[in-house]
Amino acid sequence: MSLCRSKYGIDAKALKQALASAIGQFSQHVEVINEMNVFPVPDGDTGINMYHTLQRAYSEISDLDDSDLAELSQRFAYGALMGARGNSGTILSQLLKGFAEQLQTAEALDTREFTLACKRAVQSAYEAVTSPVEGTILTVAREATETLELRADDGVALSEALNILVRAAQASLRRTPELLPILKESGVVDSGALGLVSFLEGLASTDGKFDSPEKAGSPAAAGPDTPMDSSNDTSYGYDVQFLMLGKNLNIAQIRQDLEQVGWSLLVVGDDSTVKVHIHVDNPALPINYAVQSGATLDDVVIENMELQFRRRPPRGASSTAAQKHQTSDAYGVIAVAPGDGLRAIFEDLGCEAVIPGGQGRNPSVEDFLVSIDSINASSVFILPNNGNIIMTARQAAETAGEARVDVLPTTSVVEGISALIALRSFEDSGEDGGGDLDLAVGEMRAATRQVCSIEITRATRDSRLGGLEICCGDFLATGDGQILAAGPTTEAAVRDALAKVLKAEHELVTLYYGEGIQEREASKLIERLSFTYPELEFDLVFGGQDLYPYLIGLE
Repeated sequence: MSLCRSKYGIDAKALKQALASAIGQFSQHVEVINEMNVFPVPDGDTGINMYHTLQRAYSEISDLDDSDLAELSQRFAYGALMGARGNSGTILSQLLKGFAEQLQTAEALDTREFTLACKRAVQSAYEAVTSPVEGTILTVAREATETLELRADDGVALSEALNILVRAAQASLRRTPELLPILKESGVVDSGALGLVSFLEGLASTDGKFDSPEKAGSPAAAGPDTPMDSSNDTSYGYDVQFLMLGKNLNIAQIRQDLEQVGWSLLVVGDDSTVKVHIHVDNPALPINYAVQSGATLDDVVIENMELQFRRRPPRGASSTAAQKHQTSDAYGVIAVAPGDGLRAIFEDLGCEAVIPGGQGRNPSVEDFLVSIDSINASSVFILPNNGNIIMTARQAAETAGEARVDVLPTTSVVEGISALIALRSFEDSGEDGGGDLDLAVGEMRAATRQVCSIEITRATRDSRLGGLEICCGDFLATGDGQILAAGPTTEAAVRDALAKVLKAEHELVTLYYGEGIQEREASKLIERLSFTYPELEFDLVFGGQDLYPYLIGLE
């Protein structure tokens, strides 16, 4: 059955096939979507986030052989919610949530139901965003749906309705730079909007010519040669992620070789730094391949997906007090940290759970829910420590059930550390004796406003932003959502950024140095900066983060 079998509609089986093929085709566009980053930095992750969101969505329907549209769409939307990563992944999950809500009483997906479902999807997504920004995925979803409403009446076949939606979405995507000046200045379209268009194009291209799940690059296949809809007892396998560092790395060859090892493969990066994500039955295989290639391995993460699946909350349920320990602290803290050194800092400051992640490796809603459920506390504070993780954390907080969960909108690890120090000072003062969580939140928020953060990374392409001429390979200093400086060395970028953001009230500058930076090298930088700014105190801390040689906090 295909989308053009009947103008009157399709059933759940046909929709499942279409979703499988569309997600498989989406996987081929992940790198292009990642590269649509406004800033020319090496950790664009919109494509990865949306792909993981869709992968997790399909895992909820992979075992459905006989279901109706209501069950299929609801489970797909639930999976997307659990797997939502980053702002675009979270908005995508809300679009799917609204779409599914419309189909709860539908017997078939026809043009009328499709149009109403798209309209409800847009409404759901806009409701989920506190301050909607036009020129983004939201705009493209809304404008495409408005066109669909105008042109698709009951006499239009479902396949043509989908084509109308796709063409309108493509046109809206091309207009995103006119609505967001920073997109025009960067010479890109909105990456989340591009991801949505890629997914819709994948759905439209399945019309009349469904690929088999294996050929479609199925995100939920049990193995390289196992059909996605297999009902056997094959394990979910292992999720393996790592960085390959070296010279003249061949991304195309790495991808081709690893395709023979596992499934759900993503290989992104450049000729010196390659990020690999793969699902395998034997985690030693991809790691041995990377070692034998001569590359240096870093940031290796291996997760047993079978155990994760068994431990997750029941479908549609959230954690309850009965699932927690019998005794409970007043509150616990969850933080996201991108390196071993930073993880240790948060743990030393009393974090009950530290989730590995950050820019380029955003945790999912499910990751937060697992951590919330594991904490022996009646209330939880979450420190996302990245602007692209805040929305996901808030979605987890809304889904958490009985526990009170407060998300502090920390946009950097520097802000997160400052907030946590403020919380511990608040505890030591004895002011929390009455369990006034609102007062504690206020103290943490105030602390984040008193710190300024700068991040140093490298440009991945020539660009011009904010009046700065940026060359590929330049060191960039970013902060407060803008590029502060660009220069040929880390020191040049740091100095120019400090000159822009330093204020009279600043007394302490903390440098968190990352992987690839030797302590001696970082100490020498501190010495030279101290000579320029003798009135400031400088502190040096190992952070262990990748892709960002230095994270800097000013207090």
